[in-house]
Amino acid sequence: MNPARSASAPSTAAAATGPRRLAIIGAGPIGVEAALLAVTRGWRVAVYDAGQVGEHLLRYGDTVLFTPFGMTSTPLGRDRLRASGHEVPPEGALLRARDLVSSYLAPMASLPELRDGIRERARVTHVGRDGFTKTGSSRAGADATREGSEFLLRIEAPGGETRFERADVVIDASGIYGQPNGTGPGALPALGEDRVGDAIDRHLPPTLSDLRERVAGRRVLLVGDGHSAATALRMFDELSRDRDAAPERVEWIRRDRGRAEPFVEVEGDPLPARRELAAEANRIARSSPWITTHRGATVLSYERSGSGSLRVTVSGAGDARTLEVDRVLALVGYRPDLSITRELQIHHCYASEGPMKLAAAILSAGIASSAHAGDCLSQVSHGPESLRNPEPGFFVLGAKSYGRNASFLLSLGHRQIEDVLTLLGDPAREPVTA
Repeated sequence: MNPARSASAPSTAAAATGPRRLAIIGAGPIGVEAALLAVTRGWRVAVYDAGQVGEHLLRYGDTVLFTPFGMTSTPLGRDRLRASGHEVPPEGALLRARDLVSSYLAPMASLPELRDGIRERARVTHVGRDGFTKTGSSRAGADATREGSEFLLRIEAPGGETRFERADVVIDASGIYGQPNGTGPGALPALGEDRVGDAIDRHLPPTLSDLRERVAGRRVLLVGDGHSAATALRMFDELSRDRDAAPERVEWIRRDRGRAEPFVEVEGDPLPARRELAAEANRIARSSPWITTHRGATVLSYERSGSGSLRVTVSGAGDARTLEVDRVLALVGYRPDLSITRELQIHHCYASEGPMKLAAAILSAGIASSAHAGDCLSQVSHGPESLRNPEPGFFVLGAKSYGRNASFLLSLGHRQIEDVLTLLGDPAREPVTA
């Protein structure tokens, strides 16, 4: 896979020949799959990632995915890898996140038809439209339209290099894992949260040894009550069997007040690994002497003490108290980065921050099938039209398309790719005249 190229953006005249250019932001499981399908249909594709292929999955490291490989891959991807001599995992296999990258995404990105278009360590900081601002046009003439103009992508590459590149269509599949929520009340940053630096870890450590390096012999504050927090409890439990590796103590802030058990164990869960994780985490929470649970609590503030530890003020059950800890593991969810499309005409949902058309379709489906609400497997594709934005030729796919809605599933993203390429049709084009 090639690093970010240093060539300047091609001129309109040079770019006018050949098939249309598709820029994809994010070389994760949706971005790479979209690139492969687009190339097979004749598009000229460039994929940009601020890190490397599968960056967000690699941050999850040894975490085992709930969904089997057959649901996290596509027939096209599997067939193309087999045809190139790559062995692929069995469709029923439950892979670690990093293994999905090493055994599937990275080999796919290295295929001859994709590798020259993968731009690693190339961060897209802004996307705009040549000759247009968000609200108007700098072009003369009544025939100047947003649909007829090129997209401009501002790229930051290693060494401080910045450049513009152009595209006819843009897919944003950059995900949400790079934008953690705040740990304070109302998902706001707690007071002082921006001043405690790397004392707060906002992602699961990729391996048990990474967690050990951070927490061995230390007082730890765990914030969160989702599946990532359940995974963290399981990792802490494993460390607790080795006196030299275990944290001194874990203070755990659970925001929920209503549930008797911290994690929901779904009877007959079609993803058995998900139910097993919930059951094990509930057992650990009930029986482990090294956990102190603060149920229904919220972090109000952080302050460094003279010894370098953190004084964390916590509210809950009508009072406020101070916890003295050395590290914080904050697993409170993530949100989409909307800043890169500030100059585009994107209609975002007021609640989820996903694109409005899709968000409305998801909400309607949730009301219609409330019995399955909250189960990601109950989600269905909402059709090509739900993926359109007011900005012609710009599409948000993957986890970012669901915004803060946690019901996204990779198999839905695979269907989104098909829907968008169906909307776009034949990539052949006439020369640009504008």
